Amino acid sequence: MSSETQGDDGRQQDKTDRSEEDARELVERLRSAPAEEIVTDLFSTLLSTAQVKLGRRDARLFIDLCALMSEYAGRYVSADLTKQVQTALGQLRLNQVSAEHDVAEKGEAEPNDLSRIPTPPTTGGRPEASCDNPSASASEMPR
Repeated sequence: MSSETQGDDGRQQDKTDRSEEDARELVERLRSAPAEEIVTDLFSTLLSTAQVKLGRRDARLFIDLCALMSEYAGRYVSADLTKQVQTALGQLRLNQVSAEHDVAEKGEAEPNDLSRIPTPPTTGGRPEASCDNPSASASEMPR
């Protein structure tokens, strides 16, 4: 085996070791992070993605996902965070309508957009599972 091949193998092993260490660090950070911090990051990702995609059909998908997440997570995060998200969603919805109008005038669909306009979700109809375990389904609850 040449020294060049051994060097390549060593570098590959170093990358693998580093990737495994990075994964462990991420798991530790996520495990110890407060839920509100992670929820805030998710809101940020959804809102930023929707803003970048304004005018496209998939922007509506991210706006709707954020609204659903806000409805559910609002019970577990600060009122301030919920208010900020609701304000951002309102602005995004207005900007989306305007941007859709601009795209319609151009008459060109962008590549990799959704093939159809997302149907707004129905909200507020989800029954509560239980106070102790909000993620439990009705079938899992004792009778």
